[in-house]
Amino acid sequence: MRPNLRQAVKRLLPRRALAVVSSNRWWSFLRECNRHNGMREVCDRLVACYGTTVRNGPFAGLRFTHESLRITCNTHELLGTYEKELHPWFYALRGRLYDRVLDIGSAEGYYAVGMALRVNSPVDAFETASLPRRLCRSMAELNGIPDLVRIHSYCSQKTLLALHGLRCFILSDCQGFEVSLFAGNVIAALANSDLIIELHDNPGLGATTRQILERRFEATHRMQVVRFQPRTLSDLPEPRIALGDSAIRAISEEGRTPDEEWLVATPLNAVRTL
Repeated sequence: MRPNLRQAVKRLLPRRALAVVSSNRWWSFLRECNRHNGMREVCDRLVACYGTTVRNGPFAGLRFTHESLRITCNTHELLGTYEKELHPWFYALRGRLYDRVLDIGSAEGYYAVGMALRVNSPVDAFETASLPRRLCRSMAELNGIPDLVRIHSYCSQKTLLALHGLRCFILSDCQGFEVSLFAGNVIAALANSDLIIELHDNPGLGATTRQILERRFEATHRMQVVRFQPRTLSDLPEPRIALGDSAIRAISEEGRTPDEEWLVATPLNAVRTL
């Protein structure tokens, strides 16, 4: 789609419809890429060696469906190295007391199902694309917790405003919609909540997403910026997986660039913090 036409579509489509269209297009693109980039073969070889259970990290023991792995080829999740920069916060979830746990942009359910198993309480999973919602439901059933993972489509500001005064844990990876979602009265509504927000910059805003959200949350939260760290072979938990250097590199890099960041925000006044 040409840039001018893309911008016109963004102006005309309601925010919810735009999110659904964008998410479904991304999942179609991901599925097509994995048919041709060799990652499906890598994933098949990894599954043949180790099975479909997450081997390491805070969600070790989580089980994937074969269908999910064939579509997503999430080998880094299977090894337990995915977003390892965030592992300390997920390890800390066990024993924490939250009124609600939300995963915004839950994809196939790695975090939603993993967090539900870790905290043994319901997790609200929000995902606008239909395919990953189905995969998430299947993963929750496979892991024996279908009632603990409540699957929804769109997370709106109204959804977050309803959390006012509650103690919540919110994980957000909504692919650039975070500037629109975490705005206005939502900030005050989440003053007692812990958040981890993956940051995606939007051209034309005049500032980075990090700068915008830091200004918005500064009165209610203390903030820490976590940056993706390029991996080395020593980061992989297994002793020299027989997949070849290029495959191992693809697993470890997660398709990221070194400047990708998360904003971790913890309440200034809450008694229980991350």
